[in-house]
Amino acid sequence: MFHRLWRFISAALFASLVIGRAAHAITPDTAPATLPHGVIVDRQPLEADHGLPEAGEQFRIRYSSIDGVSGIEAREDTGAVFLPKGPTPPGGWPVVVWAHGTVGVASACAPSLNVRSQRDIQYLGTWLSLGFAIVAPDYAGLGSPGLHHYLNSRAQAYSVLDSLLAARSVFPLQNRVVLVGQSQGAHAAFSAAGYQPQYAPDVKVIATVLTGTPYFNAQTSAAMLFASQPDPGAPDPKIPYAMYLFLSAADRDPTMQPSRYFSPQALPVLNEARTLCIDELTAHSTAAGLNAGNSMQPDIQQLLDNQTPSLRYPTLHIRHPVFIGMGMNDIDVPVIMQQAFARDVTQAGTPTVVRTYEGLDHDATVNPSLRDSVPFVLDLMSTRKRAHAQ
Repeated sequence: MFHRLWRFISAALFASLVIGRAAHAITPDTAPATLPHGVIVDRQPLEADHGLPEAGEQFRIRYSSIDGVSGIEAREDTGAVFLPKGPTPPGGWPVVVWAHGTVGVASACAPSLNVRSQRDIQYLGTWLSLGFAIVAPDYAGLGSPGLHHYLNSRAQAYSVLDSLLAARSVFPLQNRVVLVGQSQGAHAAFSAAGYQPQYAPDVKVIATVLTGTPYFNAQTSAAMLFASQPDPGAPDPKIPYAMYLFLSAADRDPTMQPSRYFSPQALPVLNEARTLCIDELTAHSTAAGLNAGNSMQPDIQQLLDNQTPSLRYPTLHIRHPVFIGMGMNDIDVPVIMQQAFARDVTQAGTPTVVRTYEGLDHDATVNPSLRDSVPFVLDLMSTRKRAHAQ
């Protein structure tokens, strides 16, 4: 019985942390009209080792935004802008807005402050070589003051949209935009697509491209969720996500006691989670042998219940086409959950293209998906261009 209880708690935690619960019809909040947002504050050349080889020019930017956690306070966020090589086309470059996956919650974990992974260098280099500029937000609290609130859909969406608004005010960018994201970034990109009509209504989004998309619905069983962890006694790489979620909650309520949610065995690693980025934190969690059975207290469910509303998508109905790619060996975001996301988004009336990749896991799907997502995007852009010419 005890073992089954911990399996249920861990599965529920995995659903809420890595996947989030998507709502079918939550009306996105409109940002307060009195707060300026999406205005460039500063831009500086990006260090070469933090950049992309395919970029002709690259910059780190700081821009005004709105705190999506509270929705009522002005803030400044950071990101990067990459321009293709060669002469600027008439009217500027079309834009890919790149929403990155999990990096941590500390400011120093921001992608613009670090060397990007070889996977992302290859992926983003492909879009650059095709003539797309890339706007790459860090998200609120990454590279900027305050803690990053992990998987907060509104906070991510505001950062994503404001990075675009700010970048196009100083760089030669067209108002033809593709929102692209992987894993947590897919969550951010799809959230941004939902908030865009209210928050940035003049932005013309051609398409949204997603891989490894987080999603949860009421029909998902705990047994199915935890099928991705074959040995529940082994170290569980999802424990760091629980820690990031707790830190987000405790940032809003400092009276929260970590011992109510985590065991004595897990507390030393939790103490490191505020400053360690995801790779190092996962290594420490694995070295400590942490899993749901030895690291979580039963009150973790209360934490999940309180945090879940902030993780929900604002809507499943998107007006523009959405590409959904999934690796059939993905254990980070279970395939059955990604399939549920594709089904529910389609049933909500969103025009979708769904592609699956046999034998590929969460990371390995990213670059092979380009063989389908690139033609998807280029065809849409060509169709829109012909329609505009007529």
